[in-house]
Formats: sequence, structure tokens, C-alpha cells
Amino acid sequence: MAIMTGVMFGQYNPDNHVVTISMNYMNNMDEVEDGSWTKMGELMEEESSKMNRLDKDMISSLVLGHRWSGSLNEIVYMREWKSIADADKSTVGTGDMRKKGWPNDEKRKAFFTAYRKYWTGKHKDLAVMEMVTSRVKRNKKKITENSVVAVIEYYLKPMSQVEGGSVEEREALFNEYFNKVIMKNDKIISRRELKHYWSGSLGGGKIPVHNVTEYANMVDADNTSINADTIKKAWPDEDERKAFFEKRNKYIAWGHKDIAVHTNWVKLAKR
Repeated sequence: MAIMTGVMFGQYNPDNHVVTISMNYMNNMDEVEDGSWTKMGELMEEESSKMNRLDKDMISSLVLGHRWSGSLNEIVYMREWKSIADADKSTVGTGDMRKKGWPNDEKRKAFFTAYRKYWTGKHKDLAVMEMVTSRVKRNKKKITENSVVAVIEYYLKPMSQVEGGSVEEREALFNEYFNKVIMKNDKIISRRELKHYWSGSLGGGKIPVHNVTEYANMVDADNTSINADTIKKAWPDEDERKAFFEKRNKYIAWGHKDIAVHTNWVKLAKR
């Protein structure tokens, strides 16, 4: 599976955050000596709960397993940082955090021996993206059942192709839609908007943007009209609703790409 490999546009807003996306690979369970999904889950929960608490630089983290994308053994980590410097600082400090999480040398060695047998040791760095902090919806609820995360790429028109357009108007319209629709729709648990930072390329046509949206289940994720009722409540007057979307949609280019659909392992997440 490939995720976040499209062309995007650069990080120009220092108030935005950085999202790193990487993939780790599990060993086949039938090849793991005395391995089981239950034991692996317990080990992953212990590792995540301790490291998430100790890593003060990491703001949030999603651990995304196989659903309708890629292979069963591919696990995607989507982690948020205030800056790329914080991401580097966290990586460098991993060893020290592990010593704090498992202060006894023998117990730490035993834990990671058991933990690492489930992994190939291989990983792939997929992307470093900019997250638009003015349009992030964070999960405020306690969730115990795994959720569904869908990644969709849509496209903005270059400003030169938008008659009478401006970056200021575009951002104001996108913010209005986000605040009135995405934030008010309880079926959307969380959402991140990601742009190009240090991945992909820039220029020469449409500008891709990735929406990473979390739903409670596949029924909600597959519902193409999930925002219909919220939109009508936000703009009850039909003419005003039509005028808003005509103005907003002039900035959006035709088409979209379905990048991935994952199972979000909620017990491993840092919210």
C-alpha cells in the first residue's frame, strides 16, 4: 500500500503542525514462535501506553491496520508534531524513553525480545506532511471499539485559474465549511487536513490535499451523503446554500482519489 505519495503544496504557515507517516511490517503470525494475536495486542498496548505518555514532543498518533488497503502485515503510523525538529528530538530520545518506561534492565530486555519477534525490523518512511491546525477535528470522546479511517485526496485549482479568487477568500470559505459542517457532524469522529511539506512535488497543475477522516464504522465511512443534514442546518435557506457552494467550489478542481481505508487501533492511539 502507498499512502500520502501524491503531489502537494508546501508548508507556508508556521502555526501548522508536521505529520510523519511511516509503515512497519509484521511477521506472518504462523511463523512467530508461540505467537498469538492476543499476545501481540497486549504487547502493543503496553508499548504504546508507556511511550505515548513519555513522548512529550509527540502531540498525537494513529496506528492504522489493514482494512481495505494494502496487506495484513502492513501497519501505518501517523504521528503529529509541532515541528520536524520535535520529530527528530523524539526519535533521538527513544532509547532514554524506553529506559524510563521499563527501568529494570532484565524486564526491559525481556519485553522487547517478546515484542520484536512479531516484527520484521523493516520500515518505510512514507511522507512528511503539513497539517492545517485551523481545520483539525480531534476526537473528544472515549472510544473502546476500533474505528475506520479513510484517506481521500482531492484537488485545488491553482489560484491563476480561479477568476476573482484569492487565498484569503478560499481559506475563509474552507474554514466556514469546516466549522459549520465537519465540527457539527457527530458521525465524523476526527479529521486531519494534510498538505505537501517534505514529500511529493509541487507545481505544474492541480494542488492535491489529503483529508484523513475517522468514522465509527464502515457504514458511516461509505455514506456519501453523511454531511447532507448538517449542510442543510448550516444553510437552511436554499439560495444562500447554493451561493456558498458556488463560491467555495470554484477553488476545487474536478476529481478525487481514494488513497486508503484503514482499521484504526484505538487502544494504541495518542489523542
